[in-house]
Parts: sequence; structure tokens; C-alpha cells
Amino acid sequence: MKFIKSVIWNSNEKRIRAFFRILSLIFLAGIFAAMISWISNDFNELLEKSIMNFLIMLAILLSIYLVGKYIDRRNWADFGISVIPLKQFIYGSLFGSFLEVTIFLIQYFLGWLTIDEIKFNKFSSFPFLVVLMGQVFRYLCGSVFEEAFSRGYLLLNIAEGLKGKINNTQAVIIAYILTSSIFGLLHLANENASWLSSLNLILIGFLLGWTVIKTGKLHFAIGLHAFWNIFQNNIFGFANSGKKSIVSIYTFENSGSTLWTGGEFGIEGGLLCTITVLLALILLSYPEIVGNRRLDQKVLK
Repeated sequence: MKFIKSVIWNSNEKRIRAFFRILSLIFLAGIFAAMISWISNDFNELLEKSIMNFLIMLAILLSIYLVGKYIDRRNWADFGISVIPLKQFIYGSLFGSFLEVTIFLIQYFLGWLTIDEIKFNKFSSFPFLVVLMGQVFRYLCGSVFEEAFSRGYLLLNIAEGLKGKINNTQAVIIAYILTSSIFGLLHLANENASWLSSLNLILIGFLLGWTVIKTGKLHFAIGLHAFWNIFQNNIFGFANSGKKSIVSIYTFENSGSTLWTGGEFGIEGGLLCTITVLLALILLSYPEIVGNRRLDQKVLK
């Protein structure tokens, strides 16, 4: 009996161990997800695409709040969740937009892209701007809950579960690798996914996770994540992780090799994404790579 208790309960921290805290969050979020599925049964396709992520965001944030307060026994700030500073969100948004524009311009100047349509709107019975704003809102909400779950709750709890066996920085790095890999592999079941798209999404997970490790906040990662998706799907009309755009300012015919462009999966399935994200990672981690600065992680205090 004592052995079973020691497996589940951390007597030093006076709370259940990290693995079971994570299971608690997944279980509670699963209950909320089932409720959302029932509520959204009668949504039309447009409402489902615009509102679903908002409901999921509320469910994930509420789950993190409840599990965090009553099981983890910590505050929102420990998960990197807060309203301020918005400045980091803006920087992340600009960086994500810049990366997408860079990939677009490379394809455009290589002559691979030809404009197919302007103001594409799958739901033509609704005003273009209404559908566009709905999708921007969708991606903002999606980025909040994905980052809160992956880089907020999971990263911290996995690192804490490893703490004590290895030093704090090593624990954070292992948690960083695991959560980034999970983030990429979760997209493996998406339509038109490939080994390259999965690798790219793992790299994107590394990019997002690195900003959280360095700042201890989710703001930069949320902005980067959201505007990477918005520019990819709603500005340039490329598929987002295999999901075709329902509204975009432009759509393009792409004559480039799918190995480089990603084809039907979108930018994230091609080598241009691989190279761009790797260069972005090197840029953000340059001081640590060249050895001028020791990693000052902000996840485990």
C-alpha cells in the first residue's frame, strides 16, 4: 500500500506526481470536449469552424485553471498564462508573419506561384470580411489552447517530473524535446501528411518551445503560432497542416516541386519550411549555440 501511494503521491511536494497531474488534465479536458461535441452538433459548417476553437480554448483554459489550482497547487503565471505583456505577443505575431512571407516570396520569385483567385470565400452567402475575421479568430483561439496545453502545462509538468534526477536545465531540455515531438506527431494523421511534414512540425514545435523556455511566457509563441497559420491559410490560401483554406485574400496555383512546397499539405510539408524554421531556430538560439551565453531557462524557477 505504501509503495502504491509513493508511486502516485509526492510526499515532499504534498501533491500527486507529474504523470498523474497530466492524466488529470487530459481526463478533465476530455469531459469538456465531449460536452462541446454535444453542444456543437447543430452548428452549421461555418459556425463550427469559427466557434469550435473558441469553445475548445475555454475548455482547455478552464481545465488548466482547475487542475492547476486544486491538483498542481499553482497560479496561472506558473504556466506562462497572463494577459500582459502583449508586447511579446506582437513580436511573435510579426516574426510568424515574416517567416510565412519569406517562404511565399521565395516561391513567388522562383516563378512557382500564379494568382488563381482574389478574395476566395467558400461560404459565398456570407460577406468575405465576416468569414475572414471568423477564421482569424479561430486561429487565435487555436493557438492559445495549443500553446497553453503543450508549452504551458505539459512542458512544466514533464520538467518537474524529471527534476531531482537531473538538474533543472537538463529536465527542461528533455521536456522541450518531448513536447515538441508530441506536437509534431499529433499531426501525423492529418490528410496528406508525410515524414517530412511531421519533421517540420516537430521543428516548429522546437521553435515555439524555445521562445517559452527563454521567456517563461506563452505570449511570443501564441503570436508566432497564430500568425504563421493566418498568413499561410487566410492571406496566401495555402493549406494549413493538410486542411484547405475556406477563405483567403489570395489563392495561388503552385507549379513548384511538392518536395519543396509541401503540395496538398501546405507549406509545412516542404523543404522550404524545413530550411526556414531551422534558420529561425539558429537565429533565436545563436548566443547559446556559439557558447557566448549559458541557457537561462525560465520554466523551472
